[in-house]
Amino acid sequence: MEEDQELERKAIEELLKEAKRGKTRAETMGPMGWMKCPLAGTNKRFLINTIKNTLPSHKEQDHEQKEDNKESVKSQTQKEGSPKKHRTHPYKHSVQARSRARHSPPRKRSTQEKSHRRSNKR
Repeated sequence: MEEDQELERKAIEELLKEAKRGKTRAETMGPMGWMKCPLAGTNKRFLINTIKNTLPSHKEQDHEQKEDNKESVKSQTQKEGSPKKHRTHPYKHSVQARSRARHSPPRKRSTQEKSHRRSNKR
């Protein structure tokens, strides 16, 4: 019984609070206070992707820190030994790789294609 009375009292308090808020909203904004915002929602996927692409990721920062540590170790070892060759970027082809690339042989044309091509030139 006491629990039911307590719940009823809390419900009444909430209803009164809501009514007071509604009264102040009506006084300040009028009926427009209950209308939804006419502006379109934000494109959150675009914003998240933009932020991700502009801020450096934690992996990159960790990688840079590791590279800094490696560079300090390398500088010490280079003083002791011979310098290493420059490493190329994995996605950029070097001149040597281009020269090694094999291309397919040229396609043989049929006699019809040859005659068709000759007639188009005239």
